[in-house]
Parts: sequence; structure tokens; C-alpha cells
Amino acid sequence: MNVPEYIASGILESYVTGAVSDQERREVDCMSTIYPEIKQELDELAVALERYTSQFSVEPPESIKERLLAQLDFDVPIRSETIIRPMPIDRAEGGGSLSFRTTWVVAASVGLLLLIFSVFLLSQLRNSQQTISSLRNTNSSLQTEAGHLRDQQGQTEQILALLRQPETRTIGLAGNEKAPNGKLTVFWNATTRQVAVDVRSLPALPANQQYQLWSLVDGKPVDAGVFDSGQDVQLTNRPIGRADVFAVTIEKRGGSPTPTLSTLLATGQVNS
Repeated sequence: MNVPEYIASGILESYVTGAVSDQERREVDCMSTIYPEIKQELDELAVALERYTSQFSVEPPESIKERLLAQLDFDVPIRSETIIRPMPIDRAEGGGSLSFRTTWVVAASVGLLLLIFSVFLLSQLRNSQQTISSLRNTNSSLQTEAGHLRDQQGQTEQILALLRQPETRTIGLAGNEKAPNGKLTVFWNATTRQVAVDVRSLPALPANQQYQLWSLVDGKPVDAGVFDSGQDVQLTNRPIGRADVFAVTIEKRGGSPTPTLSTLLATGQVNS
């Protein structure tokens, strides 16, 4: 049972407004007893509906009351008898027609007021549902952003730990004729096998390409991970235990199993 999807389906809002079938109502009742999240969402929707109904409830305009009172005849004397019998209606004189017309006008006016008030409440309920949906989307975005921030914080802590270790080496890489102003620094710890890259100056790449770091061991290239330009110090995603030379090439996003020598931009010798 995917509780978030069930809550986001809108059936709970319909349940609160009474717009569900008997089967759906029984289903929601059952789900709310099994899953506390659904029960909590129902309670929050009920409170929101009650709050909006109370907040936006309005009294009928005084002008409507005056028009209704003007159409009613209150000049008929009140009888003091305990038993009140209906007065006979002489339809031949048109009295019955007048009484029926007056009753119909009153009923129609009350019905119109109820209809207007119902439409107003329905509009407010829809607005509240949209507000709740917007809050859910905002909450989901905030949770996603918080997850990214936690990941970045974790990577930053790993980089700081790498830089503080005395065994970590610093290797400077210089650009060749294809990137004469290219400069970057590789931080490498052979014991922990961690590698980080600090790009000081490299050309920006299209969205479908990345820079890839290579470790040359006895002349053979070993994938040391990919990285992007224009960012702070980045940990690569490949452990490196040995390295004679570090080199950088341009590859498709995600990296390549073998280096593209025609895109070689920078190299740096590892001092023993």
C-alpha cells in the first residue's frame, strides 16, 4: 500500500465533503484505522473545512430580509383561542392564488439564498483543496532540497577529512595546447584510495559532456571518475590505489571505459 499516493489521489478530500460512494466511504474508514498517516490527513482536512466554513460564513444581506418582510402580510389579527383552525380560502375571490403566490416567492427566495451560499462554500472548499495541494507540493520540494543539502554536506565532510590527512598528496595538472590556460589540482590519498579534484580553470562543456580523470599506472589508463567545471572541490567516484600520472580528457556525460586521446587536455606527474 503506497500511503502517499493514496493520500494524493484526492479521495480523502471527497470523503470529507461527502462526495464519495458507500463503498469508498467504507474503504476510507478502513484505511484510516490501519494507517495513522491517513487518519491524520483526514483530521487535518476536517479541521481545514470547518475553519474555512466558519471563516467565510456570511449573514444574508439586510436588504433581502426587508424585501421578504414587505411581501408578507402581518396585519391579520392573532386569535387568542387555544385551537387555531385554518381560515377557509375562497378561491373564487382570488385569495388562494395570492396566498400561494406569496408562499412560492418566499420559498424561491430562501432556495436562492441557500443555492448562493452553497456555491460560495463549494468555491471556498475548492480553494482550500488547492491550498492543501500546493502545500504538499511545496513540502515535497523542500524535502528534496533538504536531501540534496544533506548529500552536499556529507561530501564536504569527506573532502575536509581527505585534505586533513597527512598522507594526502597534491598534484598540479597543467593544460596542453588545447587548453593553454587550463589548471586544476588533484588531491589523492593512496591509503584511503580517495581522489578529489579542484578545478581552477577549465572551459565550460555542453550538458552532454563531462571531464574524466585518469590514473596512468605503468602507461595504462585507469578510470579515476568524472567531474564538472565551475564547481568547488569535487570527490570523484572511483578509488585509486596507484598512480604515476594523472590526466584529464573530455568524454560523454557519465564517463567512458577508455580515454579519448584526441580530447586530452591536461596531465600532471605524481612525485614519488
